[in-house]
Amino acid sequence: MSKSDQRLTNIFKNQTKRICSLEFSSKKDINYDLVDTIPFSFCSVIWIGTYDKPPEEIEPIVAAAELIKRGHPTVLHLAARNVNKKTVPKILEYARQVGVRNLLVMRGAAPGCQEPDSTYDFPYSTDLIKFIKIKYGDYFDLCVPGYPYKHPESKTLEEDMKYLKQKNDAGAKFIISQAAFSYEIYKNFLKNCRKFEISMQIIPGVYMIRSVVDFCLLKKLCKVPTNDPVVQFIKDHKGSEDEIAAYGIKISNEVIRKILQDKDFCPPHIYTMNEFASIRDFISNLKLEK
Repeated sequence: MSKSDQRLTNIFKNQTKRICSLEFSSKKDINYDLVDTIPFSFCSVIWIGTYDKPPEEIEPIVAAAELIKRGHPTVLHLAARNVNKKTVPKILEYARQVGVRNLLVMRGAAPGCQEPDSTYDFPYSTDLIKFIKIKYGDYFDLCVPGYPYKHPESKTLEEDMKYLKQKNDAGAKFIISQAAFSYEIYKNFLKNCRKFEISMQIIPGVYMIRSVVDFCLLKKLCKVPTNDPVVQFIKDHKGSEDEIAAYGIKISNEVIRKILQDKDFCPPHIYTMNEFASIRDFISNLKLEK
């Protein structure tokens, strides 16, 4: 696939088979040769930290450039509070040069992103989305995160939907959601988005639980409420890693299969934690074709 065809809009329009996409971290080693053996529709590279270095040395961009060179359509994450009006034009221009056509724009959640709004040139993702749209128009397909359980900082569902609607109206086309543990939770999230006239296509994020450690990390990242049935299962079986691993894979398998059958969603996005061998085996067991 040529660089010019790698926007998500084109990928989904031309996709003949509904297959999963993958998220990678540049903070961990990426075995590119192993990645090349996994069938997926596109990948994303997360943005962690502030980089005081030239764009060609920024790890997420380096990883994105290598993936694109290997023919993998790539979404580059970009944290609004980790960039400013001086650095972001250089980042975007270099990203464009290496073939990036998709960006996932987020506020940023690291400790360095918790200062007063006035500290940042782009306090919120909507601010950065507007900046990108003014400078680049429709060159990039823009994505934003979504929280199926509601964003933890939103006091109400209505408040959460209001901010998502602002991103929608600013020009974002896709939501890549945080992970949930049932198809029904994703479906309810989609219904709420449509109720509030949010037209962005939804790419459901899915994560494989393989251990108590995995689950605790995911619960923190995705803000899973304590009354979720999966929380109780983990508590009841915390002494048995094997049972938790089997349960986690079973849940992921069920959720992915249901989403793949539901064309109201884009195909699911798997959070790999760079565990490429496990992900390859998991996808192989789903019997999905490239």
